[in-house]
Amino acid sequence: MPSIERPTVTLNYREAGSGPPLVFLHGWCDGSASWAATLDAFAATYHCVAPDMRGHGDSGMPRDHCYTSEALTNDIVAICGQAGVTSPVIIGHSYGGYLAAEVARRFPGFARAIVVEDQALDLRGFTGQMRAVEFLVRSADTHMAFRDQLFDGMVTDAMPPDARAVIASLKSTTPVEVGQALWSALFEFTEREIAVRSDELIDALGNQPSLLVDASHSAEYYAEVARRAPGTQTVVIEGGHWVHLEYPAAFRQRLREFISGLQV
Repeated sequence: MPSIERPTVTLNYREAGSGPPLVFLHGWCDGSASWAATLDAFAATYHCVAPDMRGHGDSGMPRDHCYTSEALTNDIVAICGQAGVTSPVIIGHSYGGYLAAEVARRFPGFARAIVVEDQALDLRGFTGQMRAVEFLVRSADTHMAFRDQLFDGMVTDAMPPDARAVIASLKSTTPVEVGQALWSALFEFTEREIAVRSDELIDALGNQPSLLVDASHSAEYYAEVARRAPGTQTVVIEGGHWVHLEYPAAFRQRLREFISGLQV
């Protein structure tokens, strides 16, 4: 895997193929390995890059223990620079979807398009849910048990055994402190700050063509997206959280259609 030296951490990323660039971002306590089959499917016609975010997969732990969204999105931009990627379509799953929208928010015009897979960008409801179990997330004694229960609840029988094994391994090997740090903003931001960030993330979808791919339909959320970022496309592929692993053919077809539409 190629690597890049950042000021406080060494990052690794997968790279395959040539052509228009696609950047795949993994989720919380996940890794680029969960995108491996997707990269194989797109590498014949696209230049595919999939980072392991700091503290995940084969990337290192930052010496300053910094896991802010600013640091993580700076990493993404830096990896793109080293890989020679300009105007990429950024596809992010779960927390990676949040980061994709953060790139659009912080760096307008950087991405050719944004795809967010099963990650609501209105963080208000999710923040309330997480604060109710903050003690489980924050405690080293209960964090892994909470993580196991959360992941098990987001996987359905449609997940192939080999994909399930990859997810289980990444979930189990991501250090506790990393899992705790990535969600710290949900506990430490004020309600006002969460609301402002949520609105800004949805607004950022309007900076470029955007697509939401979700495992379930939320009429209220989609209405808010339509109001704040008109033109954002939405599609529901019902299943578990890892749409691209449970229903890879449907996910890839929808992604190809979206990307093809960008070239019209």
